Amino acid sequence: MCYRIILIALITSVTAWCAPPGGCGPASQVQTELQKAAAIPVKDPTDFDHNVAPFLALHARYPKDLFVHERYQDAVNQYGIEGHLRALTNEYQDLSSKNPDDLMYRYLYARSLMGRGTASAIQSLGEVVAANPNFAPAHRSLAEIYASDNFHNARKEKVEREKFLALCPTSALTKRPSPLPDLSPLLERAERLYGMNSVNLQELIDMALRAIHDDEWRLQRIRPFDWYSADYKRQSMRELQARYWRVWSLQVRCYRKMGQYQKVDDLLASMEQRANALPKTPNSSYFDVMGRLATLYAEAKQQEKAIQKLDEMQQLLAQYPDPGRAATLDHLRKQVLSGILGSEAAMKSPH
Repeated sequence: MCYRIILIALITSVTAWCAPPGGCGPASQVQTELQKAAAIPVKDPTDFDHNVAPFLALHARYPKDLFVHERYQDAVNQYGIEGHLRALTNEYQDLSSKNPDDLMYRYLYARSLMGRGTASAIQSLGEVVAANPNFAPAHRSLAEIYASDNFHNARKEKVEREKFLALCPTSALTKRPSPLPDLSPLLERAERLYGMNSVNLQELIDMALRAIHDDEWRLQRIRPFDWYSADYKRQSMRELQARYWRVWSLQVRCYRKMGQYQKVDDLLASMEQRANALPKTPNSSYFDVMGRLATLYAEAKQQEKAIQKLDEMQQLLAQYPDPGRAATLDHLRKQVLSGILGSEAAMKSPH
């Protein structure tokens, strides 16, 4: 009799998920509340606490609901940075340890690894479906992983997708990772407004700094995640660094117009220091940065300093010839030597 009870208990724990009617999505009441939480406007994507709060509240109200847990995890991944993501994984590792016989928590812990430890997530999700081949959410998550660019496997994606849809025929898969936010348009807007009459220069500076703040947060949507290749991460970092130089250049111009020359000197000194730390290689931004500094000095009629930067650009070209850069340098040198480089024209310059 005792063995029969034990056997029944084991069968119950393993087959807890068999995709019954309604088992492929949240109950109607929970679905309504999840939709309400998702409909709350996001005023500031970088405000983690505010953006995750509605899902955290549902997570506390429905601690046993798998779909609430999933949506809470998605919100943390969408709005969190490295510390938040690490805390999320620790939270679900702890829940899994405290509920070793509950397949749902084993699954949720595996799912919390998606995007940061995706190889481990694949292994753990495989263990979940080995324990219960009818556990539909694990098949869904595996299909989403294998459909992603960095973990693409068309054969495995097809197998997992078909298994999931056989259990949940009216359900859908989610594309991983979620689309990244665009680079902030505020920097381009600030650059366009510069030079207009009656523009508030301090507001332009604040606008450009806000753009960088938003772009830094965007990079945090890339760097901690293994959804993205190392090349893409490097490209995104270079893109952000280039935007920093545009912001600093705009600040220099604004401070000059505002008559705040000490801030101009301090910022240019900082830019010089950063420029000197750049590697003098073909693939670095050194050439473009020297051109930007030459332009800033030429605008202030500091021709000697401008020519010094042009000469440093020439030295790089002597080591690493590049016809396109040579043409750019020739054009810039003519502008500097003729003294026609003005700040408004420079804002349209590639430098």
